[in-house]
Amino acid sequence: MRKLFTGHEDEAGADEPVVTSDVDITNGALDTLSSVIQTMGEQAFLLDTDRDPNLFPRECADFVRHIENGEAVPTRDIPRSLDGSREWPQIRSFFSERRRAERSFVSERIGNYRDVVEDLIAGLRQIGERDQDTQRRVSLSLSAVENAVGTGDLMKIREVLKEAVHQVTETFEQQQQAYEQQLSDLHKRMDCLREDLVAAREEMKRDSLTDAFNRGAFDSAIEQSLNMHFVLQQPVTLLMIDLDKFKEVNDRHGHSCGDQVLKAMGECLARAFIRKSDLVARYGGDEFAVILNETSAANAEKVIERFVASVGKIAIPTSDGEISISCSVGYTELHDRDTVEQAINRADRGLYSVKSRGGNGSEYVPFIDETPLN
Repeated sequence: MRKLFTGHEDEAGADEPVVTSDVDITNGALDTLSSVIQTMGEQAFLLDTDRDPNLFPRECADFVRHIENGEAVPTRDIPRSLDGSREWPQIRSFFSERRRAERSFVSERIGNYRDVVEDLIAGLRQIGERDQDTQRRVSLSLSAVENAVGTGDLMKIREVLKEAVHQVTETFEQQQQAYEQQLSDLHKRMDCLREDLVAAREEMKRDSLTDAFNRGAFDSAIEQSLNMHFVLQQPVTLLMIDLDKFKEVNDRHGHSCGDQVLKAMGECLARAFIRKSDLVARYGGDEFAVILNETSAANAEKVIERFVASVGKIAIPTSDGEISISCSVGYTELHDRDTVEQAINRADRGLYSVKSRGGNGSEYVPFIDETPLN
C-alpha cells in the first residue's frame, strides 16, 4: 500500500514524518464530501422550479447514504450498489446542475430587485417633473384668465375661462393616467418580490403546538403587508381571533385538553385560509391573527363566517365526554394612513365587541380618519 508523508509530530519523535495511507485519505475525503452534501441539503433555499421544498434536501440525504454505504437514490434511478461502486458521474452532474440553477436564480432575483429600485427612483423623478409641468400649465392658464379679466371684455373672459377649464382638466387627466400606468408597471415588477416574500415566510418559525406561524413571523409579515398595500393599493384584511372561555377549558379539563383545543384550532385555521399569500399566526396564548393579502373586508366576510361556523363543529374528547368550542373574530381592512398598531387595535375592538355579546361571531371595524383638522 502506498504511503504519504504528511507532516511532523510535535512531541516525541518530532523528527519522524507522519505516514498516512491511501485508505485514510480516501475515507477522509468521503467523510468530507458527505458532510458538504449534507450541509447543502440542510441549508438549501427554494428555487422557482422546486415544487416540493423537501425534495432537494431528501435527495442530498440519499446521496450521502449512497456515498457512504452504496444505498439507492430512487429519485435519480440509481440502484443500490452491490459491488462497492458509486455513481460518481451522476453525483457530479446532479450538484453541478443544482449549482447552475442556484446561480441563475440568484442572478435573476438580484436583477429584479435592481430593476425595482431603479423603477422607483425613476418614478419619483418623473412624478417631480410631471408635477412641475402640471404647475407650469395651470399657472399659464390662470395668468391668461387674469389678463382677460384685466381687459373687462366679458366675451373674452368667457372664452379664456372655458379654455382654461379645458386645459386644467386635460392636464390633471393626463397626470392621473400617467400615475395609473406607472402604478401598473410597478405592480408587475413587484410580483416576483411578493413571491419571494411568501417563500421567505416559509422560512419563518412556526409554533410547535398549532403549526401556525409564531408572533415574530406575524410582526414581520404585517409590516410587509402594510408596505405592499401602500405601494400597490391592493386590499389587505387583518383578523384577530380569540377562543371563547378558553380559561374555563383549562381549569375544568386540564392543560392537556387545552393543548388539544389549540391544536384543533390551528388545523381549522389551516383549512379555512389556504392561499399561499395568507398568513396564520399564533399571536399569543389562545389568540390568533390572520393576514389576508389582496382581499377586501367585504370579500373576507363570507370566509370568516364559514370559519367561525367550522370552529363550532370541533369536538374535543374529555373524561367527561366531548366538548365543543367557539371563537370570536374582529377584523379590519388596512388603510394608507394606518400603522400596524392602529390596525391591530381596530381588529381587537371588533374582537372584544363580539366577546361582550357572548362570543361565537365576528365584527368588522372600519378605518376612521382621526387626523385633526387645521
